[in-house]
Amino acid sequence: MGAQDEISASNEVQVTSNEKIAVVTESDEVGFDKSELHIDDEAGEIAAQALASGPADAEVSRKVLRKIDLYILPFLCITYGLQFLDKTTLGYSSVFGIIPDNHLKGQDYAWASSIFYFGYMMAEYPGVALMQRFPIAKFLGINIIIWASILMITATCSSFAGLATVRFLLGMFEATISPGFVAITGIWWTRQEQASRSAIWVSFLGFFGTIGGLITFGIGHIEGSLATWKLIFLILGAFTIVWGVLFLLVVPDNPATARWLTQEERVVAVQRVVENKTGTKSTTFVKAQVLEALTDPKILLLGLISFVNAVASGGLSFGSIIIRGFGFTPLETTLMNMPLSFLQAVFTLMGGYAQHKFPNARLIVGSVAMIPPIIGTVLINQLNTHNKWGRLVGVWLLAGYPTGFMVLLGLLATNVAGSTKKSMASAMVFVMYCVGQIVGPQCFKAKQAPAYHGGIVAMLIGFILNIVFNLTLRFLYQLENRKRDRALEEKTQEEIEALKDESRLQGFDNVTDKYNVFFRYSI
Repeated sequence: MGAQDEISASNEVQVTSNEKIAVVTESDEVGFDKSELHIDDEAGEIAAQALASGPADAEVSRKVLRKIDLYILPFLCITYGLQFLDKTTLGYSSVFGIIPDNHLKGQDYAWASSIFYFGYMMAEYPGVALMQRFPIAKFLGINIIIWASILMITATCSSFAGLATVRFLLGMFEATISPGFVAITGIWWTRQEQASRSAIWVSFLGFFGTIGGLITFGIGHIEGSLATWKLIFLILGAFTIVWGVLFLLVVPDNPATARWLTQEERVVAVQRVVENKTGTKSTTFVKAQVLEALTDPKILLLGLISFVNAVASGGLSFGSIIIRGFGFTPLETTLMNMPLSFLQAVFTLMGGYAQHKFPNARLIVGSVAMIPPIIGTVLINQLNTHNKWGRLVGVWLLAGYPTGFMVLLGLLATNVAGSTKKSMASAMVFVMYCVGQIVGPQCFKAKQAPAYHGGIVAMLIGFILNIVFNLTLRFLYQLENRKRDRALEEKTQEEIEALKDESRLQGFDNVTDKYNVFFRYSI
């Protein structure tokens, strides 16, 4: 039985792409059943009702969107900011005595910082596999509480071995946050909305980077028997635990379990994302989707973009040292570093707005965002060493590169269908992110301090490659979209309508983007 026949048999009406019919609720005497529609999705019967009900009423849809933005988006924003703040506490605590108190020598501090990404990388594949198997919001909430607990335990460390161990564990339990948020973005928002929402929660990296120094500065004024660096870990860890509990209580796993939505609104929440053709989430593991992800050149390119972007991010761990080398005092260096984080947030939000205004120019936006960092690296390396303000502007211009990462996350949410394939794609992208974060700092050789010309050149190459990979990926997406359009040219209108209905159903049947004929890639 075809998808069109199944929907018609269940609903006794013909559903077309242009037809609106009433939302089906539990009180309706219609025999919708998950098994009848062959739905392999956590939304279950809610998804069946959404598919059979056609497009949602526009006013109800706007009301549901407001609720989603109110209940989901703030948790993504604050959690993502806390993740950044918590993993960078080692840097903040370095000026408050953690190095001598833990007897760190030579490269010990550098390794204590880098080992976070080894833990992150090791946990990525098993983490996303578990995230597919278990309810996503509960899984992430528990991870938040565990990583916050590990952060507090850091205050008990007194040696390199202990510090390295907790940093490794911290990386493991933070590893699923970014891919988890990509998945949540795909569950709740339409393709047109995803870019702007991703931009908002990614921008909180910059906002929390801006206020992180102020927070630790305030903690530094607390007088007591405990060392200031220990207070930093204890206070931030305790706050994050409370936030993790709130995350568990408020954020639902999918629209079907949202307590702050009525039954009708739950159906509408799924109706809104039917045209995404990615469903909400399936717990079924499909081996063929693993191979498909590993051999998909589009996903391999996403991984390469993630790598070159992360090389720059890893290099910026030397940002304060570079600014200090321009001739600023330690206090001035702290102040001059703050605009960099703030500008990262501004560039990211501007990129999200540009994607919203020009929905078919995502990778163009990501490419254009690399131009300010390219100019910045040239200013840092080429201006006279006495021109500290000009070189400082160069550092601030590096703030454009996170916009490319935001575009990448949006494409992961929008352009990959099939739960196992999406999990595998996320794992591949974030493993490459870890490799880049590890490689980036290694390009900054101690013998080149304080200018680090080689490291700046490595960042420049990364920005240029980012543009090359972006444009190559855009070409592949366009090629595939045109190929699918041509395949439909010989179809009758009746056949096209039947295929559209089947395509919508496939979004909730764990079918990948490769095999959904009406799936089109955002470019």
